[in-house]
Amino acid sequence: MRTMKIPVEVLSLNFVVTGLRENLFLACNIAVAVLAAAVYTEEFRSGQLRLLFMRRFTRGQIFWGKLLVLNTSILLLLMAFAVSSQVIVEVWTLSYDISDAGLSGSQGLQMLEYYGWALASLLAISSFYCFVAMYSKSVTYAIGFCMVYNLGSLLFDSLYLKLAALVSHIPYLYNVIAFMIVPYMQHTGLDRSLMGNLSVNRAIITVVSLYLIFFTWGAYRRFVTDDYLY
Repeated sequence: MRTMKIPVEVLSLNFVVTGLRENLFLACNIAVAVLAAAVYTEEFRSGQLRLLFMRRFTRGQIFWGKLLVLNTSILLLLMAFAVSSQVIVEVWTLSYDISDAGLSGSQGLQMLEYYGWALASLLAISSFYCFVAMYSKSVTYAIGFCMVYNLGSLLFDSLYLKLAALVSHIPYLYNVIAFMIVPYMQHTGLDRSLMGNLSVNRAIITVVSLYLIFFTWGAYRRFVTDDYLY
């Protein structure tokens, strides 16, 4: 990891953001994939929803309830990550006798901004994972496909960026095409958003909105119209 080469004194100054930056595009995405598969695929495929479908709850209510649980879990996990990262900083402060390791006003705002963008990106990719989960035969299939998507997008992003390069003369459109691969957006785009790049920020908002609308709608239609045993 890149953070291993950074002195503790420097790393502790903004570890809450740095820690998330290093884990967002892989570890966090994997955690979200597991949550999505557990919340949707398992009950959907095993027939455990049969009793719920026989009650007064509609399929739509069940779907949105599950989505609320999933997205709330993502928010709570991010909050727990921030708190645990700050605890690590406090431990370093005592262990290495580091002074002024607390967050300044500007660092606090940067942290809130980065975590806000990170939450948006995780909500976007969770909608995609929910879509995949609804069409997967088992939890293993769902998680496996999500892993392939996540790792493949990081390993072969250079090939995908060649397509985006065709419209490199239009920065906003270039960023939208590039950020359609969410792990790349998390790895590169969020850092650029902190620099106040308006084109990047607009592109991130566009991509997140498209993911939330298209994939959530697709997962919803699958959940409410198809027999969950097929």
